[in-house]
Amino acid sequence: MTLSHRWGAASFLKLSLSKLPDLVKGFSIAELPQTFQDAIVVARKLGCKYLWIDSLCIIQDSTDDWLHEAGLMGEVYANSRCNIAATWNSSSDDGLFTKRNGSEVEGIIVHPKWAGLKSATFRVVEFGLWESLVTSAGLNKRAWVVQERLLAPRVLHFGRTQLAWECHEVDACETYPTSLPVAQQSTETIHKGLDPATDGKTLQSMGDSESSPNLHTYHVWNKIVAAYTAGELTVASDKLVALSGLAKKMQTLLQDDYLAGLWKRTLASDLLWKVNGGKQANGRLSTRAAQYRAPTWSWAALDGHIMPGRPDVKRILISIEEAATDPVVPGNPLGQLTSGWIRLRGVLLPGTARLEGSSTSQRDKLKVCFAAEKDTTDHRIFPDIQDEILDGAVVCLIVSTVNRYSGTLVQGLALICTDAVKARYRRVGLFEGFQTSSGQDLPIQYSRSTRRIELSKDAEMKTIVLI
Repeated sequence: MTLSHRWGAASFLKLSLSKLPDLVKGFSIAELPQTFQDAIVVARKLGCKYLWIDSLCIIQDSTDDWLHEAGLMGEVYANSRCNIAATWNSSSDDGLFTKRNGSEVEGIIVHPKWAGLKSATFRVVEFGLWESLVTSAGLNKRAWVVQERLLAPRVLHFGRTQLAWECHEVDACETYPTSLPVAQQSTETIHKGLDPATDGKTLQSMGDSESSPNLHTYHVWNKIVAAYTAGELTVASDKLVALSGLAKKMQTLLQDDYLAGLWKRTLASDLLWKVNGGKQANGRLSTRAAQYRAPTWSWAALDGHIMPGRPDVKRILISIEEAATDPVVPGNPLGQLTSGWIRLRGVLLPGTARLEGSSTSQRDKLKVCFAAEKDTTDHRIFPDIQDEILDGAVVCLIVSTVNRYSGTLVQGLALICTDAVKARYRRVGLFEGFQTSSGQDLPIQYSRSTRRIELSKDAEMKTIVLI
């Protein structure tokens, strides 16, 4: 079995190079923090002889061992019998078990005697039970736990008030031991229901009806990214490493090349992510990593709650010629990176970005005007980092279009040139422009022959490199 837990600020026994010889000989369970001791009790009660705990199975002061074992963690959780989740606690000293009132688990049982109603029994339960018990619990605010929950075939949550269960077939808890009722379910509750063949179709049908077919697995990946970036990381450099186990599994399903959290087949549309409200899930403003973590075109370069671009291969207006990343560990593109770049051809629109009105409190959306554009059009930039491009020159790369009832939504990237000679650019935000029949300021047009929105014949294509 495996254990998911929050380390907390408490000091406890960990595997290190100096302690390795003594720990191999054996040690007292009493030396372990309470959560570890309780997990051992649970594993024994469930008849499992082995328990994997990260701080005892990875040498904490060895970079080489950490990089090697971090790449295998996906396999560890995926092949466990069950993952024990210390869902309610905030520290390894808290333990799994809590004092509770067992009668509260059942809820309030009501036998109403209303006129015209035959004998019936109702149960009054908190509407957001799963949300408070599992989804919003301290453990599940950690980014690392996303892949631990998804990859483990079964998860046994030790919540503050009761046990909860997740597997590929059912979500349940002590109040609802057979399964959660429909009223308690949402896209966030069935966390392990991410099977590409079924759940991917559901996710795809929930959005734009024009989405390209046969991209179910890419929709699943986008849901993973959204959930992952809602979590917190103690070590910023773990951004890609903490998702590498899931990335490896998805790569097997997709048979596609992985590029810093994006995929080669849908790379153009994958570029169209944006930071939700310009913030992290905890409400803080999004930030760019102080040390290099990923290229600017990857969401992994930021700390922010990401809304991924919708997978598409049809309505794309750029041509990607080549894309690559350079990993820290040779041969492992799923982990830490030293660089990454994309060479592509597309249409660039020089413009000026500025705040709307006089208020400076809302900086998560800027207005952008192009040289030949009247000041009446609805073109916006959603900056990756607030205050990074408040006022000034910016270049918009047209990437894709989406048909809307009243016109065409054009999406692209807001860029800043870093090297004019080598045509190198870095991403600073997401561009969205709206084209109506009365406003033709964007270089797109409807082609009757292909029945698609295409670039205008006079649109000038340029080759650039995104870094």
